[in-house]
Amino acid sequence: MAAHVALSVGGLLLIKTQSGLLRLAWQRSEALWPVGGWVAFGAALYVAGFLVWMVVLSRNELTVVYPIAVGATLAISSLAAVLVLGESLNLLRLTGIACIMVGVVLVVRS
Repeated sequence: MAAHVALSVGGLLLIKTQSGLLRLAWQRSEALWPVGGWVAFGAALYVAGFLVWMVVLSRNELTVVYPIAVGATLAISSLAAVLVLGESLNLLRLTGIACIMVGVVLVVRS
């Protein structure tokens, strides 16, 4: 499960950070391959995360792993967005994430 979350979040971060630079390179008629390579690598990480997800699904109950995957991906991607992208989390967003994590704990313990 950790590999799925790490690959998915890593892929999303690369796509998010590099796609704007790719658009700028396109508008300026600059070489696309340096930035485009990072976008492609991010997409490959995301696809690899999906493949790992298929393995996780095949070995576990959907009612357990899906809430864990969604909760962990939400929490880690939000934290990464704050640290890497400089995005902000207000009290309402933090409360929502906390509620989701409490729900994940309840599902796992049942």
